[in-house]
Formats: sequence, C-alpha cells, structure tokens
Amino acid sequence: MSLSVVVVSDHDDNGSSPWGTVRGMLGALEQQDFSEPFEVVLVKNERHRDSAPADLASLCPNMTVVYSPEVRSTKLKDLGAGQASADLVAVIDADCLPEPGWLRIVTDVLRRRPEVSAVSGRTHYGRETSYLRALSLVDRSFDDLGEAGFTTEVSTNAALYRRSLLTQFPYPHAVTPFHSAVLRMQAMSRAGIRLFFEPAAVVRHSPGGFRFMQDFRRNLGYADMSCHPARRLRSIPYIVWERSQREVHDCLRLGPRYLRWYDWPLTALLLATVPLLQIPGMLDAWRGVDEIPHTSFR
Repeated sequence: MSLSVVVVSDHDDNGSSPWGTVRGMLGALEQQDFSEPFEVVLVKNERHRDSAPADLASLCPNMTVVYSPEVRSTKLKDLGAGQASADLVAVIDADCLPEPGWLRIVTDVLRRRPEVSAVSGRTHYGRETSYLRALSLVDRSFDDLGEAGFTTEVSTNAALYRRSLLTQFPYPHAVTPFHSAVLRMQAMSRAGIRLFFEPAAVVRHSPGGFRFMQDFRRNLGYADMSCHPARRLRSIPYIVWERSQREVHDCLRLGPRYLRWYDWPLTALLLATVPLLQIPGMLDAWRGVDEIPHTSFR
C-alpha cells in the first residue's frame, strides 16, 4: 500500500450508534479520487467489539479493525499509527469527513516537498447556513493560513504524516486530547519539524449542537490554562481576552473569504460569547482535575 489511513473517534456520539459515524467516514474514503490503493486502520475501544455491524468488513476491503482497552483517543491514534504499513500515514477523526480530493492533495504535497513532515488543510462545519459558516470561522480559523504555506501546527482532526514523525512524536499524556495535541506540537516545533498548510485539502467536521460547543470550549479552556505560564485564578480574564483577540483577528482576516455579508452579525455575537464557555475548563485546570466532568471528548 502506498498510503495508510488511521481512523479514530475522539468524541462519543451521545448515545447514538458509534458505527454510524464510522460508516460515514468509510463512505467518504470510498469517494476519494486517489487512484492508488490504500489501507484503512480503524481503531476502536474494546467495548464496541460486540456491536460491530455484520457487514463491517465489506464496507472497506482493505481495512483492518483494531480493538483496544485504551480509552483515550490520543493513545488509540498512536496505536493505529503503529499498525500502519505505509510510509505515509493519514490520521483522521471519524467525525471529520474528507472531501473527495483530500487524500490526493495531501499526498501530493508530501511527495513534492521532501522537507515537509506533515500536512493538513481546512476544517469547516458546513456552508449551508449562516450559523455553520460563522461557527466554522470562529472555531476553525486558528490554523487556516488562507493560502498554501509553511505553518507552525497541523490539524489534529485530519492530517497526513510521514510515519517516522508519528513514531518520533507520540502524544504525551494529558487530561484532554486538546492539551496533549498542544504539547506534541510544541515538541515538534522545538525539534524544527517543517509542517505545511494546504487550503485545497478540506474536511467537514460534524458540528454538533450547543452541548458540543460547550464541551469543545471547556476542553479548549483547560488546554489554554494548562499551557499558560501562570495558572492562577486572576489569569483567567487575560487568557479569555487573549483567545478572543486571536479569534477576532482570524475572523477579520478570513471572513471575506468564507462569509456572506449578512453572516457578520452572528459572527460578532459568537466572538463575544463563546470564549466565555472556556472558563469552566480553565477552572478545571486550576483545580488540577484528573478528568474534565461530563466531557464527551476522549
């Protein structure tokens, strides 16, 4: 195989079948216009073994299903990377559906640029409504350069890596996968690893509802506080303000590209309110909790 694709769920499906999300991902992989054979390594927690659909093997002929007692998605991703046989390994969250050209585009980047060790592209929640366009911009613009170029981080939702990089930089242990991803990216940066952003490589992330937004921001707040040099209560307003200013800057930078004129009022409302949802996660980090309460992120 010229390419391995590791699929892991980093978010519980709130009681719905965990295999529905997997079916959607396998369908998206079947629609890829990548002309070369590739394998799929699907990694699931052991508790899902008995509920696996009878036709699972037929959904993707070159698929290996790996079950593990491990719960954390970061550990499952590392396990999947270890099972991959190709030198190029894509790691994709099950709820992030790649558009048909994604595999072809990211593979082409690494083949044309031997100095690049990993590449990712743009993530969005959808383009059909003002809410989806606005929330996509607010939540998912932090790693969007707006044009192809070298970057300081790749998306943990969907990226293509050289396998040697995944072996060299496993995910560090952390309470939330958000913090673990930041720690790993910092280690790559210190090592001088070259990363690339390709805007033509697009994945669509399941948007969820308010509960998802609340959970996402709480985990993000935990990571922001954990990475701050002063983990004190009085630091919280500054950290919220700092995150808010970065998101405002990103929206002003990319809004003309992704928004319609009438999307701006809702975008402004989201920019003013959603950073406040990070405060519970910051308090979790300040308290030093071992697990974020009621989170669906693993």
